Amino acid sequence: MPSNIQPDVTVSSSQRRLSIPARRIRDLVAFVAARQRVAVGMIDIHVVGERRMAAMNRRFLGHDGPTDVLSFDLGDGPAGGLCGQIVVCSDVAIRQARRRGHAAWRELMLYITHGLLHLMGHDDHAEADARRMHRRENELLEAFGAGRVYGEP
Repeated sequence: MPSNIQPDVTVSSSQRRLSIPARRIRDLVAFVAARQRVAVGMIDIHVVGERRMAAMNRRFLGHDGPTDVLSFDLGDGPAGGLCGQIVVCSDVAIRQARRRGHAAWRELMLYITHGLLHLMGHDDHAEADARRMHRRENELLEAFGAGRVYGEP
C-alpha cells in the first residue's frame, strides 16, 4: 500500500545533448507510484550519454553497446518504500524519438516509466509479459499527459 509521502526523487545528468525536465520527471515518478499503488522511498534518475551507457551495459549485463534504460533495485528505502536507481541514455532516446516522430523528452519518460515498472516487479523477458508491460507504460504515460509513446505509428 502506498504512503502519502512524496517520493524522494533525485534527477541528474552527465550528458549535454538533451535538456532534462527534472520537475516533470519527479512528477512522473510520483504519478506512477500512486497509480501502481507502490510506496516509493527514494529513486535516483541519472541521464547519461551512449559511451557511459555502453560501459554500464557491458559491466552489469554483459551486453555490447548502449541500451535505453538500466534499473537497479537498492532494496527498501526510507520508511520501507522502494529504493532504486534508473539510468537512461539520452543518445538512444534522441535516435528513437526521431524514428517515432516525437520529442526526445517523451522517449525519456517512456524509459523512466519502464525502469520504474521493472523496480516494481514487472518483467518483459517473455513476449506476452513485454506486451503487457508496454501496454501499461502507454496507459500510464497517456494518463500522465505525455501521450502514447511505445508503439506509435
